[in-house]
Amino acid sequence: MLDINLNLYKVFYKVAQYKSYSDASDKMSLSKSAISTYVKKLEEQLNIKLFYRENNGIRLTKEGEQLFKYVEKSMEMIETGEKMLLQKNNIETGEISVAALSHIAEFYLMPRIEKIKKEHKGLNIKLITAPTGEELLKLLENHKVDFILDTTILDINNNQIVSEKIKDIENIFISNKPIKIKQLKDLENYDFILGLEYTSTSKRLVRKLKENGVHINSTLEIDITELKISAVKRGLGIGYVMKDSIQKELNNKELYNVEVPMELPKSTLRLSYLSGQLGKLDRKFIKEYLLN
Repeated sequence: MLDINLNLYKVFYKVAQYKSYSDASDKMSLSKSAISTYVKKLEEQLNIKLFYRENNGIRLTKEGEQLFKYVEKSMEMIETGEKMLLQKNNIETGEISVAALSHIAEFYLMPRIEKIKKEHKGLNIKLITAPTGEELLKLLENHKVDFILDTTILDINNNQIVSEKIKDIENIFISNKPIKIKQLKDLENYDFILGLEYTSTSKRLVRKLKENGVHINSTLEIDITELKISAVKRGLGIGYVMKDSIQKELNNKELYNVEVPMELPKSTLRLSYLSGQLGKLDRKFIKEYLLN
């Protein structure tokens, strides 16, 4: 395969398209002499004559016509690709793909998606949920999404992944009836609903309670927040969830915040993405909507 600069083919394409060195010069913002030099260089490298000069302009040689058929298809594909990328980064016609844990998607992402969609109805948003942080990372690493939102603490071995803190989120104990714990030790008298196999959020809780001499009993482990909430409503134990995820239930008194004489560990909401992979539209959504 000949190692020919693709710009030579682009100049050839424009000259053949407009059948004029002058018109190609105007369209490409290059001098007429530069256009002529590029065509001559391509002819030399291919060892063929591409154009005939005539009194009323130029026309393709037989070899030039054959080459133009292939170059035209290639240039049209490149232009289509460029147009597609420009549209993707256009807030009116573009696309954003994001993944998050389901409860994060509900209480944090959805209000922001609602806002941007009201302002830019043509924008396409793909929202994917996953039950664990590990699955979110897989979606990111496999280029299924542009970025992810997560609160779990993960061992990220991929040095291409950038992770940034968005905010701290309050965690609380919840029950289907009012409960006030006066002494931390009293927590040992209740059954608890924690994350499956003690997720990082639950592990931090258990560790802090142990530091205060308290050992709670987890009788039910569930990895999805919505199911934890359902279990608490059924009276199966005290749940441990992010306050923002059950604010509606607290306001309606469907569930109650269990008061305890200790500040519970907070979770950190993080934004993660592959270095250099965020597009202009992704950055705009993050800066103007996600972080506000």
